[in-house]
Amino acid sequence: MRHQSLLVLGFTTAIIAACGGSVSLGDLGSSSGSSTVGDGGGAANDGGAATECTSKADCGPAPKSPAIVCSDGSLGGNTGRCLKTATGCGWERRECPPDVCFDTGGTLDPNLTKCTAPADCVAVAYQSDCCGNHHAAGVNVANEAKVTKCASEREASYPKCTCPEGPPVADDGSTGTFGGGPPAVTCNASGHCETSYKGVTCGTTTCNAGQTCCSGQPFPSPTCVDGSACPISQRKHKKQITYLSEPDRERLSDELLRFPLATYRYKSESENDREHLGFIIDDVAPSPAVQQSGERVDMYGYQTMTVAAVQVQARELAALKREVEELKRTCGGNAKKR
Repeated sequence: MRHQSLLVLGFTTAIIAACGGSVSLGDLGSSSGSSTVGDGGGAANDGGAATECTSKADCGPAPKSPAIVCSDGSLGGNTGRCLKTATGCGWERRECPPDVCFDTGGTLDPNLTKCTAPADCVAVAYQSDCCGNHHAAGVNVANEAKVTKCASEREASYPKCTCPEGPPVADDGSTGTFGGGPPAVTCNASGHCETSYKGVTCGTTTCNAGQTCCSGQPFPSPTCVDGSACPISQRKHKKQITYLSEPDRERLSDELLRFPLATYRYKSESENDREHLGFIIDDVAPSPAVQQSGERVDMYGYQTMTVAAVQVQARELAALKREVEELKRTCGGNAKKR
């Protein structure tokens, strides 16, 4: 999408320039974006046409700051244009327009919720009124950061009211509980992410609140997974990949070995229910084995910590084996000499 935006923008610019017109990046993006010309602030351009200088050399050395692709697809930052100002020429720097996720009625933009599979979806909560009530919406995982930012700005804009706050509400109108887990989220028949505190049909089972229906690899059939996102392990779905070093694996191994293990029952269970075996989040958090919410175990992180511990132990065993073999050779040679 980033490359497509750059290509379309460049192609449009070339066409307009070829027809003898001037191009303003503000017109190509959102009209709420603004441009500043000149290193010292200079003249502000509200997105209208601006006159370019005869030569870019008139603006002096080009800024080292790069251009950026704004969330609406337009270019921001250093646009590479040398524009005329009241005092000469200056380089244009364009501010990205603010993210817009909601219409004037407070409805989330449906384009942000489009999906083709449950793995595309994640739940994001946003404040719906000044009482502090929240709506847990299903959005495409690619838009999670944008909607989360909009939600934070939206919450900051509300005045403080004296009305009581109610429980969170999902897309299907069902309500959760205060301090409870996130709603279940799936991709509905209309191709939009949808949340529910009632549970979502997932193959032959129903996901509870706080679970997500995941299908495809690594699951042979639709499976309910704790949390609001399905584990996707292909490289194409990830960024900022950093492989663990040997000290990293040793640190995780040491951390895992310090986990106090316990048996327990949930408060809702009776003495006749079977005890559970595991660890208590309060004893180990913060940890890769605990989800960001601090409420649930991150099974993928927990299992990876276990793999790290096995790898460290395997390396140590291999080193011990080499030492034993070396001792055998040394002792054997001394015995022959005697």
